[in-house]
Amino acid sequence: MKRSASGLTLIELLVSLVVISISLIPVINFFNATLRQNNQARELTKIRFLAEEEMERIISLNYHHQSLDAVGAFQGKSSFSERGKYLVKTSVIFLDPETGQVPEDYPLREEEDTNLKQITVSAARLDKLGGQVDLVYFKSP
Repeated sequence: MKRSASGLTLIELLVSLVVISISLIPVINFFNATLRQNNQARELTKIRFLAEEEMERIISLNYHHQSLDAVGAFQGKSSFSERGKYLVKTSVIFLDPETGQVPEDYPLREEEDTNLKQITVSAARLDKLGGQVDLVYFKSP
């Protein structure tokens, strides 16, 4: 029997499929990694947006607004709000204007106000995926 020169044998076809498959694996992995990074970046952007939105709300408040009360506790006051699958924490503490540190005699009454508050807004997903964003703002009257 004479073999025809035109056409592929089954072995040649299988070898070419294996070579193509092996060369496509890194390309598929690259697309997978890119999709994962895009999803993480999207989540972090959502978290940052929530933190910035809350910080803008706080910046617009008067220094003596009741939600910015930090009297009576050395660690200041914290409040939490759940927004869908995200958690936003707002912390307010008094600082000594001269040292920038928490005063040794922390104000226990409104009359002892140091006239400087540090406001920290932290936002993260409830399931702790996607990272956390912390923003700090200093407010005075």
